[in-house]
Amino acid sequence: MESIYDQLAEFAAAGDEVAIATIVDVRGSVPREVGAKMIVHPLGRHVGTVGGGCGEADVIRAALDVLQTGDPVTVHVDLTEEISMQALGVCGGVMDVFLERFAAEPVDVSAVPASASMSKPELYARMRSAMARREPVALLTVVRGPGAGNEAVVGLDGDPVGTLGLGTLEEKVLPDARRVLEGRQHRLLRYPEDGVSVFVEVQRRRPELLIVGAGHIAVPLAQMAAMCDFTVTVLDDRASFANSERFPHAHQVIAAPLRETVRQMPMDADSFIVLVTRGHSHDVECLLEVLDRPVAYIGMIGSQRRVDAVLSLLVEEQGIAPEKLDRVYAPIGLAIGSQTPSEIAVCILAEMINVLRGGPAVSISDRRRERDRSRRGKVSDGQGAGRTSTLEG
Repeated sequence: MESIYDQLAEFAAAGDEVAIATIVDVRGSVPREVGAKMIVHPLGRHVGTVGGGCGEADVIRAALDVLQTGDPVTVHVDLTEEISMQALGVCGGVMDVFLERFAAEPVDVSAVPASASMSKPELYARMRSAMARREPVALLTVVRGPGAGNEAVVGLDGDPVGTLGLGTLEEKVLPDARRVLEGRQHRLLRYPEDGVSVFVEVQRRRPELLIVGAGHIAVPLAQMAAMCDFTVTVLDDRASFANSERFPHAHQVIAAPLRETVRQMPMDADSFIVLVTRGHSHDVECLLEVLDRPVAYIGMIGSQRRVDAVLSLLVEEQGIAPEKLDRVYAPIGLAIGSQTPSEIAVCILAEMINVLRGGPAVSISDRRRERDRSRRGKVSDGQGAGRTSTLEG
């Protein structure tokens, strides 16, 4: 979402008035997901998309009306018509798209108390500031009921920024919104007894990818991950490999000792770690540094035999509880039959996106986890007498 709000700030600075289209609810198969946004510009300088085709054309027409009236509306985009040669944009579902005007106004956030009603540019400026600090925040928008179009920003704690103008109902909406923020997925909150609906748009921080090892797989992985809006850092202890010429799409390229550097790097719930080093000793050292960190994803390259050997070393020589290793995606990636470095990078990135989006794809490492859990279960049930519960090649 950062690019949309950055662009809105640019439009505000230029004095342009635009409309914002946000998908707040979907039913059935549709081209875009809940939370997808589009800026509709009166001169056609649109940003983003809500799916393209005839449905998006309807949204643009309605958005231009909103620019004239200033009244927010919800547009129902029905894509369920029968498929024929004449039918366009048939997906089989329905989207509810909320439209509101974004008026250009000077922004001076220091002059407005956080609890007060404020202009959208002021509110978005505060939200962007929180996002820059990588603080979890959500934008709340009243999309139905009194005060439709009113917005506020909430974090996991503290007072909200702005107000929804819902009176006593707001005392119920705010904790509900914080629970949505904790779940990290956009959601439309409905309060039918009050005739009110509030859309909670979780401002997901841009995921950060640390690639440890700057070999052949790292090059396409860094490029494709950057295309998918990951902030990419590449680390290797060989300056001939870790340099900006090989990784022009990376946000940061570091040539330094692996383990010490990994230990010092800040990581959080939006951090993704991919270990593609040149040797299993480096894998073990770096895995030890990230295994207990609160990251979203740890993936490690290697054949089943190499993975088993590395994880066995951690259990037998480092005393790591086998259950801890269940969070490691190794062998890494999704099973798509990849062979070349670029194809392997695709399967790794696909697995990361699957984790990021909570997708249904099955990882190559799932088989290893099932095997290891089965072994642990047999040992705990007394069926593994004389056997070890560690990984075996």
